[in-house]
Amino acid sequence: MKIHVDKIPEEGMVLVEQLDPHRISLDSAMQVTSFTKPIEVQAKFTKIGEEVFVDVSLAASCEYTCARCLGKFGDVLKKEFNLNYEVKSGNILEIDEDIRQEMILYDPMKVVCRADCKGLCPRCGQNLNITECSCSK
Repeated sequence: MKIHVDKIPEEGMVLVEQLDPHRISLDSAMQVTSFTKPIEVQAKFTKIGEEVFVDVSLAASCEYTCARCLGKFGDVLKKEFNLNYEVKSGNILEIDEDIRQEMILYDPMKVVCRADCKGLCPRCGQNLNITECSCSK
């Protein structure tokens, strides 16, 4: 999402974009989230003197992997945050990397499909949410 600083009117402006999830890719080694659709981003830019304030709200359809049973489940990630920049006349503001970093901070380290998820049997690997296994407890 790029904007020319000089084109921001005094009353501010709103940009709405759909970002390709690959442009906002999170570190795949730590990632528990994968995006199933483009990320909807709305950003309101306000310029005051040599500063630009950006109010961002985003919504993304995600697929998570449960940390207990390894099952996949979907959810919608919604987040609102503010950014601010010191700028000079003629600058072009690019905020994709800052959006990416906010999403990394918001990406949960451990997610479960439901609070009472039973997980996998440590011996046979059976998903205990589906059936009980015959392993001795």
